[in-house]
Amino acid sequence: MRALADHRDIVPSSDQDAGDHRSVAVVGAGITGLVAAYELRRRGVNVTLYEASGHAGGAIRTSRTDGFLAEHGPNSFVTSAPVEALMTQLDLQEDVVEANPSANRRYVVRDGTLLAFPMTPAAMLTTRLFSLRAKLRVLLEPLVRRRATDGDESVASFVRRRLGPEVLDYAVDPFISGIFAGDTETLSMVHAFPRLFELEQQHGSLSAGLMATRGRMPSTASATDEAEGPETVPPPPTRARLISFVDGMQTLPDALAASLASALRVGCPVRLLHRHEGRWVVESGQDGDTRAHTVDAVVMATPAHVLAAMELPAAIRKHAALVERVEYPPVSTLTLGFARADVAHALNGFGMLIPSKEKRSILGALFSSSLFPERAPDGYVAITCFVGGTRMPERAREDTDLLVERVLIDLRQLIGVRGEPVFAKHVYWPRAIPQYTVGYQAVKQAVDETELANPGLYLAGNYRNGVSVGDCVASGQQIAQRVASYLTRAG
Repeated sequence: MRALADHRDIVPSSDQDAGDHRSVAVVGAGITGLVAAYELRRRGVNVTLYEASGHAGGAIRTSRTDGFLAEHGPNSFVTSAPVEALMTQLDLQEDVVEANPSANRRYVVRDGTLLAFPMTPAAMLTTRLFSLRAKLRVLLEPLVRRRATDGDESVASFVRRRLGPEVLDYAVDPFISGIFAGDTETLSMVHAFPRLFELEQQHGSLSAGLMATRGRMPSTASATDEAEGPETVPPPPTRARLISFVDGMQTLPDALAASLASALRVGCPVRLLHRHEGRWVVESGQDGDTRAHTVDAVVMATPAHVLAAMELPAAIRKHAALVERVEYPPVSTLTLGFARADVAHALNGFGMLIPSKEKRSILGALFSSSLFPERAPDGYVAITCFVGGTRMPERAREDTDLLVERVLIDLRQLIGVRGEPVFAKHVYWPRAIPQYTVGYQAVKQAVDETELANPGLYLAGNYRNGVSVGDCVASGQQIAQRVASYLTRAG
């Protein structure tokens, strides 16, 4: 690591951009970085968005082949008022497709059989997913005392304590696999599911908390509501919708990228970052073709582990060491197409989740062509399967032929697939989803300390405030507001 004092010799001053008034560099053009850059530009800030890969959007990518649409990452997301406002600004509302109403039906596998997850109290009483003993245990939840000791608690410990082991095994465990591709024994309740954690803290039990908050309108405010300019009027309350787009999820990052035009530089990794005379110098580009850009603030909207590959001054490295070590398990997505006649199951729902106890190769599967239209040609269906995560990371790394073979065994036994797939799209993510493990408060504290020690530097991304697409959009909006406030204070 070269000393900070040596950084000015890396790029001669004559090759550096002088920088513009109120200028910001955003590093990483995933959805968080795209939204942050978009919101800052709307405020009149001169933004440059750097992306190391050849495309914007991060994990949000879509491909269509022979009439089959495959999502490489997220398949859908739940809207909020700020998200709806963003889509209106980008003129995307006509491209939105809402999920089929049958998507409310989620299947969970128990003893090799798909059972609909009970979504109402009446359904809970009659479901075969849980035993009578488990149902009685749930009814006793209001009598379970609030946890007396301070400190972090795993999701598994929280659920066993409040709802019992069977609910953990056949409800929470499979849903954790669907959201985090993670392990309930290691994930932190307060950081992975803060709202549920707060219900116990504020109301003594989950039941009491849900009753107290039932019917309340969720807060739709975002950080942009307090900003000067076009965000001063908060968006109207709106119902949450499970959506995608006619041409897939990539529609959203593509629209954001198009709005940024020349401000977006793809194939342009940031290699070095340091502070000089109250501003920030960002060195970017490929070997032999690098340049430095001087800006007032920097937003690092990359995955946490990207920081480890950059050359950073000691003032950043000192505090960010914990952030760099956040775990991201590998996940493979495998989208398969079949003739409708070759799948026995009705596929009348969102998909199926598979508990660890079932010992299957796949974490779960989405019934993609049932969820949204135009995902498969007429007479065919598309099913998106997920493999790996913390449960079986080695499976995610297998080659396509072996992975298809393993997945087909599960699909044949669980949903009656016959014959071979007519379409297959395999996407491997070596580092997929950050794990909010027990003790994650130390990571968040390290993020805060990094920012405090480096005025004008901001860290954002799905390792900080939630892993969903909606969380990342909100994170981008919030960080843009914080940067705008900093620029105003700095003059």
